[in-house]
Amino acid sequence: MSSSRALLAACLAAALGACGFQPLYKKDASEPGVTDDLARIRILNVNADLPEYDRLGQQMHNMLLQRLNPDGSPAEPFYRLDTQLSVTKVRTGIQITEEATRARLTVSVNFKLLDSTSGRSLYTGSEQSTNSYNVADSQFATLSAENDAARRAVREVSDSIRLRLGLFFQRERSG
Repeated sequence: MSSSRALLAACLAAALGACGFQPLYKKDASEPGVTDDLARIRILNVNADLPEYDRLGQQMHNMLLQRLNPDGSPAEPFYRLDTQLSVTKVRTGIQITEEATRARLTVSVNFKLLDSTSGRSLYTGSEQSTNSYNVADSQFATLSAENDAARRAVREVSDSIRLRLGLFFQRERSG
């Protein structure tokens, strides 16, 4: 059984290589790939639309830093990433007593990739993630659930931004 799996894996790898498939985030000494481009981005402070979401903006900054610059912020960045964060909460699941039992939290981020020297905009985009959570009788439980939903949304948005920037750099390299 294990030899048939190894043969299948080898055939699959050969087929993927023949069709031109290349991993987006590969690290290779001969061709650095998009990971080097991503590592050259300085992430500016994430601006939140309301002061109550400043902490969420800090979390977004840290997640982007982990995903784009795992070795630390670049000393001489080629690019800057400017982001604007906004959050909306909608109470859903209303009971007869007009108390909410469920809420939906949406995190939206508009971002711009800028050239560090000229300040020219190279790429703009927006990402959004919606998560829901239970509204409990306990304020602490509700706050904890809301914070968890916000963290999940920030993680999803930062992953999407990394992917979109990686695809942008890959297109720039190929043509």
